[in-house]
Amino acid sequence: MADKNERRDFISDAVKMGGAAGMAALAMAVPARGDQHKVQKTKAGVRIGNLVFTSGLTGPRKGGPSDFGGSVEEQTRTILQRHKDALEAVGSSLDNVLKVTVFMSDIKVEKPAMNKAYAEFFTNHSPSRSAVGVEFPDSRTKVEIEMIAYVPDMA
Repeated sequence: MADKNERRDFISDAVKMGGAAGMAALAMAVPARGDQHKVQKTKAGVRIGNLVFTSGLTGPRKGGPSDFGGSVEEQTRTILQRHKDALEAVGSSLDNVLKVTVFMSDIKVEKPAMNKAYAEFFTNHSPSRSAVGVEFPDSRTKVEIEMIAYVPDMA
């Protein structure tokens, strides 16, 4: 797919389909040559080509970085809003997310609450997602989320 528009259309279709097609888009999205293959640090995380790999974010509240806590819904909303803002700052959006990984402290009990907040942000499509139970170093952190998204215009 040498044509830039064909590649963009392929990626867009893959995102709409989700799952394995979204992962196949990863192989098509990173250019093989030129300056575009260099890793760039961005507000969202790192970018290579037209892919952005976000850092895992946890849910500090409005009181500042040391003010963790709140419900899993509150933390999920805070995290997804921060991801949304960071992706928009690099010319992407939640609509361009290919893959989401969610880490949860009590996945068996709190996944429905996380899903409720998550659905508020992903209204146009559902990217591929994995949810994993983990033990965080503190008892107040309930959720951490990282993403892979594409930037539609490879400027």
